[in-house]
Amino acid sequence: MKSPITGKEMKLTKELRSMDFRKETFEIIFHSYKCEDSGEQFTTTSLDEVNLNQLANFLV
Repeated sequence: MKSPITGKEMKLTKELRSMDFRKETFEIIFHSYKCEDSGEQFTTTSLDEVNLNQLANFLV
C-alpha cells in the first residue's frame, strides 16, 4: 500500500495493542501499514476485519 501522504510504499506492521470491545479490554496483534516518513498508521478494510475478528474471537 502506498502512503496517502508521501506516495511511498509502506510496510505492514504488527504490534501488541490493547483494545476495548463490549466494555472489556483485550490484547490483540494489531495489523496496520506505517508510513516511514510521517509515522502515521493506516489500515485497509481487510486489515480492519482482521483486527476486529480477533476481538470477536475472544467472545466465543
